Amino acid sequence: MKPFSRFAAIRNWPRTMLTALVVVLLASVLAAFQQGQHIARERLEASFDRSSISRLNLLQRELHSPFLVPEVLTASKTVRALLAQPNPTAANEQSRILEETALNTHVDVIYVMDLNGNCLAASNWQAPDSFVGKNYQFRPYFQQALAGHSGRYVAKGVTSAKLGYYLARPVTLDGKINGVVVAKISFDALSAHLKAIWHQDEELNLVADKNGVVFVSPLDAFILKSMTPMAATQRKTIESSRQFDDVLQPVAITPGKLLAEGLRFVEFAELPGASFLQKSYAFPDLELGLFLHVPASHYWKIVAQFTAMLTLLALVVFLACISLYQRWVYSAKLIETAIRDPLTGLHTRLYMGDWCQAAIQTHNRVPSAAFGLVVFDLDWFKQVNDKFGHLAGDDVLRRVGQLIRNAIRGQDLAVRFGGEEIAVFVQGADLAETLALAERIRQSVGQFMFQSKGQVIPVTLSGGVAIHTVGESLDALFSRADEKLYEAKERGRNQIRS
Repeated sequence: MKPFSRFAAIRNWPRTMLTALVVVLLASVLAAFQQGQHIARERLEASFDRSSISRLNLLQRELHSPFLVPEVLTASKTVRALLAQPNPTAANEQSRILEETALNTHVDVIYVMDLNGNCLAASNWQAPDSFVGKNYQFRPYFQQALAGHSGRYVAKGVTSAKLGYYLARPVTLDGKINGVVVAKISFDALSAHLKAIWHQDEELNLVADKNGVVFVSPLDAFILKSMTPMAATQRKTIESSRQFDDVLQPVAITPGKLLAEGLRFVEFAELPGASFLQKSYAFPDLELGLFLHVPASHYWKIVAQFTAMLTLLALVVFLACISLYQRWVYSAKLIETAIRDPLTGLHTRLYMGDWCQAAIQTHNRVPSAAFGLVVFDLDWFKQVNDKFGHLAGDDVLRRVGQLIRNAIRGQDLAVRFGGEEIAVFVQGADLAETLALAERIRQSVGQFMFQSKGQVIPVTLSGGVAIHTVGESLDALFSRADEKLYEAKERGRNQIRS
């Protein structure tokens, strides 16, 4: 049926069209709400992931220099000499070295222990709460270091009662472990940063140890509370290592709707009246965890905005359809002349039908007037939209359309056939000429620097080539070209098959 006939048919059933428009409007509102939820979830998940990377970078920056301290000191001759022959003179000299090292590296305390866990020297050797002479063999970081590993541990200091992160490394001599070097740091800078984020954006960041016990938080109400239920064995281990001297209580969480894996609504008794979206991350290399929370209003704001926008758009379309109904018959011809895709600048399928009909008729009459068809498809285009956004995807399509228009001749035809599928008809060409043009287009797209917000977007094309044979239908020609396109994709993409 021709386009004008289709519009004439709509004109003859105004009630049917009006009912259909109402149904479409209601369906659009529902679809807008559902799509709004989907987009809000995607945006917030992406925001969570970016925040988690930022927080991990903060943790790594705070731990990088302190972690090097015990690593370097394990090779120190004075440390090894002290462990080989402990004596007060060597211990005092080593304590002075540790004191200067701690000051220069911004580490709270550095100390050296023998194989029995006795502290022989410490950077705080002159302080009233000095570690020297104390025994810490019950600490897990000491036991991990004795086993030849890097000890990591979050705990309250037995002497200072201050929370800190412990890093321990074994000291080896002639292949045998004969002591341990430990560095303890605080997270004052990180805590201040998270407090600033909380006051500015109401984003609640909670850093916990491997047992889920919060030790860095912008709010004191969460400190030394467990984010997850704690088994009796876990609690017993914590008590035996004197990790914390307080009785650990769980954070009072009321879980809500689960939006995606690991993403859910929660409420806290510590923050009455507030609802958050929560997502957790584990950093096993640091033996730490991160619990991120943003106000639930961020989610509903995106949903409301998107729903309102599409609903308004659907309403405008509905009213416009009613007001323009009587004019549709007269504008059918204008619609038929809309032969250009506004995004890519390529021709539309509407124009393609007339062009192909004429080309096929000519070829059937004149066997030498053959034409070629190349069906292109952008490789992994959905990933471009998912990673860089639909605006970046539209820009890629726009530039690909421009590259194709620049590559073809005036008598050729390029058509945006689907979302990211493009058909190119090469007039008067054999297989070799069509393949050559397809390769030029593929190479020009592959070599073009597509960018979005400073990031390079990798874009390649796959293509299938077919040459029209006398008497062949357009559908049959497309079917052969599509088969070659699928073959190109199955063979690894970014290639032309014929």
